[in-house]
Amino acid sequence: MFNKFKILLIILKLIFVVLVKCQSSFGYGYGIVNSNAICTSYIGDPICKNRLSNSENIYTIDSGKISQLSTIPIVEKGFSSLTFSQTICQDLKYLEFAMCDAAFSPCIVTTPSITPLLNVSLPQRVCRTVCQRMLRGCPQLSVQIDCNSTFLFPSIGTFYNLSEYGYTDNGGMYMVPCIDTDVNYKKVEKQVEFLEVCPYPLLLKNSSDPQYAENRGYTYLTPTNCVLPCPIPNYTQEQFNKVIEMSKVMSSISFVLSLFNIITFGVLIKKKSKYNVCIALMAIGCSLIYLSDIINYGVGVEKQLCPEPGRVATQRVDSLCGFTGSIFHIGITLCVLWSMTMGIVLYSKIRQFKLPNFRYFLIGNLSFTVVTLIILASAKKFQGGNGFLECWMRDRWYVISIFWIPCGIALLLGIFSVCGVILEIYKISKNVSLKDSKVVVRELKPFVLVVSVSASLIYLFIFYFDSESKYNFYKKGVEDYIICLLSSESPLEECYTVGPNFNSYFMFYFLIRFFGILFFLIFGTSEIARKAWTESFIATQIKSKLSVTTFSSTRGGGSSADTSGIKSNSGNSTRKNYDDDYNSKNLSQPDDTLVTNNNNNNNNNNNNNNNNNNNNNNNNYNYNNNTNIIVEDDNQCNKKMEIELDSIDI
Repeated sequence: MFNKFKILLIILKLIFVVLVKCQSSFGYGYGIVNSNAICTSYIGDPICKNRLSNSENIYTIDSGKISQLSTIPIVEKGFSSLTFSQTICQDLKYLEFAMCDAAFSPCIVTTPSITPLLNVSLPQRVCRTVCQRMLRGCPQLSVQIDCNSTFLFPSIGTFYNLSEYGYTDNGGMYMVPCIDTDVNYKKVEKQVEFLEVCPYPLLLKNSSDPQYAENRGYTYLTPTNCVLPCPIPNYTQEQFNKVIEMSKVMSSISFVLSLFNIITFGVLIKKKSKYNVCIALMAIGCSLIYLSDIINYGVGVEKQLCPEPGRVATQRVDSLCGFTGSIFHIGITLCVLWSMTMGIVLYSKIRQFKLPNFRYFLIGNLSFTVVTLIILASAKKFQGGNGFLECWMRDRWYVISIFWIPCGIALLLGIFSVCGVILEIYKISKNVSLKDSKVVVRELKPFVLVVSVSASLIYLFIFYFDSESKYNFYKKGVEDYIICLLSSESPLEECYTVGPNFNSYFMFYFLIRFFGILFFLIFGTSEIARKAWTESFIATQIKSKLSVTTFSSTRGGGSSADTSGIKSNSGNSTRKNYDDDYNSKNLSQPDDTLVTNNNNNNNNNNNNNNNNNNNNNNNNYNYNNNTNIIVEDDNQCNKKMEIELDSIDI
């Protein structure tokens, strides 16, 4: 996986040299004796357990084994470097033995017969043969390590000047034999395995153990058994928390507003239209997306997406991940498909061509959603992702073939439809007077929704494939992350993997969670929605008075003032309904029928009120004259401007 082994090896070389020089400064080197050094047993840390030539006598500076404790982190970094050098170095297990002997040197204590004035503790260096075997296993080490240096790798032993302690032989130069790691290595080679060490915060797992298999949610850094932490550190903790908080707030608000649209256009409006059904089903899709978010936040994002250290949630192990992933898939798919359908319906109406039976859209969209859900669920492809905030499919080929390709086609159809609608609106607007231009603006509301959703989905589409195209770049970012972990003193604050730009990442999740608010602003606040809620609110209050009100209104006679009032209200009602139709309200009759009906009502009123013929005739003339003006103006673009959507039986 890694291409930057040279840098890793340099780190390994530096660590090895530091181990030697560190001890040299404390009297480990040629001719230097530290009278405060002592020989103690190994403290028992697993890092070098069973790898030392003499674990009972370790050269230690000061009491309390402080030097051993300070040396262990250095050895761990050396072992970590070896762990990530498995593809280019051999005999790594022997390298670990040699590093342990170099770091925790065997120790000998002089006796009074040798140093009558004071017994001293002296370290044993590793022999030159050990160094030569290390280079045979990993030739790249020869760049920094010179096995011919007698100071570091003596052939026979190291001389120490003990004359001041009473040693007189050989001019006071006492030789301590070097330690041959091969002797101990041959004894325990079969009992000791190569020890992989993962730098923090990476975790070590056994990939050959089914319990820690990759398909259970572990991301291994091959060829090692180290796994990435969960969540992956693409961003700082502060940035990640910012995305989480935004998502919590936006998802909660959008969920409530989506429910409002579902109730309004799916329940309260009794006479369904294609347009209202599209709105209701899009709102259902949005609410499912936000419901999966709410469940995640209720359980806890990190607990839900990272149930164990180093493991992302998967459908195979975590049933809740499979459940929320299914909800999210249904929701996002419905949003895309019904956004496309709404665009097609709007375009068909403005161009006045007949679509296939709307039930085909219902069956097709819902069937596609269910079939793809069954495929994903049966293949157990739902899982959390490093850097993602929800459980969904993460297998790139499943994502592309099941979602992005078909939904990309649907998205293109929706975009073409929207472009056609905008073009028609532009043509119409050139033939509409300034006085009537407000009507054109009002007609843009549904188009604004489809344009906004389509633009958002295009952004999500581009973001995903841009991230996929940079996959190799992100892999190299992991290499840099590992190198940083091996060399940094504060890895949590200094080391991060490489991911998408944070602002793009933040916008990706913001747009998905903004759909519910956008739908509400365009449709939930419309006049037809307000009317639906108002009528439902007062329905129970007027039921008991409905029969009385109807009886009073239909009785013949009454004063001329009452009759005149009835006519005036009828005229106002006609004009109001006409405007509602312009605002894409669902009317079962076209405009000319409404005018005819109102004329009939006026004639009936004339027959019932003989005492006010002159007034009624004047009123009828004025009303019909005004209405005809409206109809005459509208006829200029009626065939193109009429956006009334057909009623359907669901």
